[in-house]
Amino acid sequence: MGRHRKRIQASIFFFVLLVVGYTVTTSVFDRKETPPSVGDPVAAFSLETLNGGTLGPDDFKGQPMVINFWGTFCPPCVEETPALQRMYDKYKDQGIVILGINLGEKPIVRIQNFTERFGVTYPILLDPDLEIRDRYGVRSYPTTFFVDESGRVVEVKVGGMSEGYIESRILRLLQ
Repeated sequence: MGRHRKRIQASIFFFVLLVVGYTVTTSVFDRKETPPSVGDPVAAFSLETLNGGTLGPDDFKGQPMVINFWGTFCPPCVEETPALQRMYDKYKDQGIVILGINLGEKPIVRIQNFTERFGVTYPILLDPDLEIRDRYGVRSYPTTFFVDESGRVVEVKVGGMSEGYIESRILRLLQ
């Protein structure tokens, strides 16, 4: 019985070592990027645009940005799109950048029809695999990140926005 007891104890010890080793290894090497929140630098990415090419926040360093995650299927997104376009038209000459990130919709013609319907001229980026949505921690649509000229998130708005709300945030970014 003594010999079996030592084997059992050695097996349990070895198993505990494996579990501890696995836990330590995954906590050190499997760090997931946390979504940006207020005060954090905006997370870098580069996505294909609806018109071809690629864009991301690094292409607009030194400019305040509004990064809007949206979908054609989302009623609040439909309501705020014309307001975002009006604010873009009004403030683009002052350096404001609006990036609309579509959330993995297919076919692309649906997105094109939507942007044509509302006369959207700000860049529309495509997130087909929802990778950027996940990196930004977006769970509800629309979700909008307001980013100052230094590249820091100053506000995260979950849900639809009125034109007045959008303009007040843009004016804060431009101050």
